[in-house]
Amino acid sequence: MVEDTSRQRCNICKKNQATHMCEDCGITLCSECLDTKSSQYIVCIECHHNLGLPPPGEKIEVCTECESEDLSTGRRVEEICPRCHSSRIISIDDKKRTMSQDLRHAVMSIHHGHTKLREFNNQLTASKRLLASLRMANFLHYNWLEEKIEALNDEVNAIKSRVSNQAEIVAKRMVAETKGLMDFTTWTAAQFPFIEGVTQRVMHIGEQYRFNVDDAIKESKITLDDIMQQLEGLDYYRKKFASFYEVSELSVGELPVCALPDIRVAGSDFLRHDKATGTLHITNKRLIFIAETGIVRKKTEVIFDFPLMYLKSIEEDGRIRKKLVLKMKQGMLKIACNEQTGNVLSDYIEIAKNFDRYVQTDLQRVRKLEQRNVNVSDVRLKIEGLVYALLNPVAYDRRDPMGFPINPSQSSFPGSLGSPTYDSVLSQQDRYREHLGQTHAQSPSRQDHHIIPILILYEGMLQP
Repeated sequence: MVEDTSRQRCNICKKNQATHMCEDCGITLCSECLDTKSSQYIVCIECHHNLGLPPPGEKIEVCTECESEDLSTGRRVEEICPRCHSSRIISIDDKKRTMSQDLRHAVMSIHHGHTKLREFNNQLTASKRLLASLRMANFLHYNWLEEKIEALNDEVNAIKSRVSNQAEIVAKRMVAETKGLMDFTTWTAAQFPFIEGVTQRVMHIGEQYRFNVDDAIKESKITLDDIMQQLEGLDYYRKKFASFYEVSELSVGELPVCALPDIRVAGSDFLRHDKATGTLHITNKRLIFIAETGIVRKKTEVIFDFPLMYLKSIEEDGRIRKKLVLKMKQGMLKIACNEQTGNVLSDYIEIAKNFDRYVQTDLQRVRKLEQRNVNVSDVRLKIEGLVYALLNPVAYDRRDPMGFPINPSQSSFPGSLGSPTYDSVLSQQDRYREHLGQTHAQSPSRQDHHIIPILILYEGMLQP
C-alpha cells in the first residue's frame, strides 16, 4: 500500500507535514493548525488534587482528599480540531505504534498452540515421574493408570500434528490479510481504518486458532487431570504412611493401600484406648490404627492392629453426629471422622480385600513408560519460524561461503516471507554434498583432506 505523499500533508494548510489526527472527523493536522481551548478548575495547593468546577450557584471550599481549605484556580489548555472542535486529538506516530503493537500481538497469538502443547506435555511427564515414584514406594494399586498414560503418550503425537498443521493454515490466512502492512513506518492516516479492520480480522483468526488448539487438547486434558488427581491422592497417602514406619513395619507381601488421618475412636467394647485420635492405615492384609496417647508423657503407639479378614462389615450409627461402626471378630468398634473420609473408607476396604484385582505386577512397564518422553520442541521451532516470517516480511538474499544461495525470504508456506525453513536447510546440505562428490570425482588423484572438515563446519552453520 503506497500512498501519495500529498495525502500525508495537513488538510488545513496543505503545506506542512501532518503530525496529528482528529479521531472524530478524521482530518490530519500539523501542529501549527491546531486550535486550543482553555478551561478553569479548582485545585488543592496541599495535595494538588483536581476538584473540577462547582455546580452553578455553589462553591468548593474544602478539598475532598486532604480536607485542606487552601485552594487555588488552575487553567487547562487543550488542543482541539479546528473543523469539529473535538478534543480527541492524537499523534499520528503514537497511533501508528499502538496499531502496530496490536497487529503484532494478534499475529503472535499463534504461540498459543505451542504453549498449550508444552503445558500438556509437561503435565504428562510429571504424571509419569510421579507414578514411577509411587510404584517404587510399593503403592501398586490402580493398575489401569499405566494403560491410560500410555494411551495419552501416544495421543500427544496426534495432538502435535493438529497443532502444527493448524498453525501453518492460520499463518497462511494471516499472510493474506497482512501482506504489505507489517512495516508501520509506511502507514498513512488515511489507511488507519483499513489497518484496524485487518487487525480485527487477524485477531479473529487467532481466536479461532486458540479455540481449535484448546479443543484438540480438551479430552486428553480431562483424562490427564483425572489421572493426576488419583496420583496426587496416592502421593498424599504415601506421605501419611511415613509415620507408620516409625512405629511399625509391613510384613512380607504386604502392600500399603491408604492412610486416613484425623480419625477418632468413639467407643469400643474390647480396646484399652477407646478415645484416641490418630491415623488409620489400611494395607492389603491389615488395619492398623496409630495414635498419640498419654497426657503428661505423650507417645505414639499402635492402638489396634487387626487382620483385614477380621472385619465383617461397616455400618453407620447416629442421625446428627454420624459414626462408623466396624464390626470386628473381637467385637464392635466405633470411629468418628469427617464426611469425606466416611465416604471413601468402605471403598478402600473393598480395594484392600480384593487387592489382586487392582495391583500392578509389571514394574518394568512403568519404567519403560517413564523413558518414553515426547519432544515438542520441533513444534515450537516451526511456530516461531511462522511468527518470524509474519513479523519480518522483508525479503533478502545472500550466499554462503561456498557460493550456494541462501534465501531467508523462503518460508514453509507460499507467499510468505521470513527465515529459512528446516527443509530448505537440509536441501542446501544435500546440494553441498553433491557438489563435493562431483568435485572429488573429477580429481580422483587429488587428496582433498579439507573437504570433510569444511563439510562439518558448513553443516554446523546451517543447523536450525
